[in-house]
Amino acid sequence: MVVKSADRVTQILETVASQEKGITHGALAKSLDIPKGSLSLLLSNLTYREYLTFDPLSKRYMLGSRLLILTGRYLSNLDIVRVARPIIRTLVAEINEDTELAVMKGSKVVFLHKEECSKPLKYSIEIGQRAPAYATACGKAILAHLSEEEITAYFASVPLTSFTGNTVTDPDMLRRQLQDVRTSGLAYVCEEFQHGISAIAAPVFNFYGNVEGSITVTVPSIRFNAEHNRFIEPRLLRAAATISQQLGFDPDKQENG
Repeated sequence: MVVKSADRVTQILETVASQEKGITHGALAKSLDIPKGSLSLLLSNLTYREYLTFDPLSKRYMLGSRLLILTGRYLSNLDIVRVARPIIRTLVAEINEDTELAVMKGSKVVFLHKEECSKPLKYSIEIGQRAPAYATACGKAILAHLSEEEITAYFASVPLTSFTGNTVTDPDMLRRQLQDVRTSGLAYVCEEFQHGISAIAAPVFNFYGNVEGSITVTVPSIRFNAEHNRFIEPRLLRAAATISQQLGFDPDKQENG
């Protein structure tokens, strides 16, 4: 059962939030089909409680500071592993390949969570294990979405050494790869860190639009082929987008911003 007044408050906040420059009383009443008298009372209460602000010059209502405080409290209680765990579990059930959650710590990636597939041939990784960002799909997915200043600082401070014959150690080539990741939304490596292991990764973003980490599908190279990858890619992208959404990320807001 929907409580009418509570539903109207929700509609008001959602409508105001959708208007970058705010919205007038009249436009809000017309948009929501709420009688102006009832709307005035609700707006007055929301403004008094600082969920909305009112600009007397433009006559427009905008979101208030109280919502930011509540958002901050919500975000501070979020645990990326807790959010990602059921989504990664669902992804593994779909694709039946090992999948990990990783974040950047200093110059390396750290694996925080893993869901294993049922196949006998798979990649063994320990929670807490660290790996070089530039030689892993999970690391490249994160690096690609750092600022230009952060990327420059990373390359200036990290020795680019080879782990296999496939490891890319040329900064210019790595930068081109990172641009490809930004374009496609996916990072790939084929035996760059360990022989016989390939991977596909997608970035995860937070409320502020910053990259928070990445999820990686790790595949024995014998199964790393175009057909299998095409099956994995849309499902991996969907899982990463769902985690990002639950962390408060709004892609439309980022594009418009």
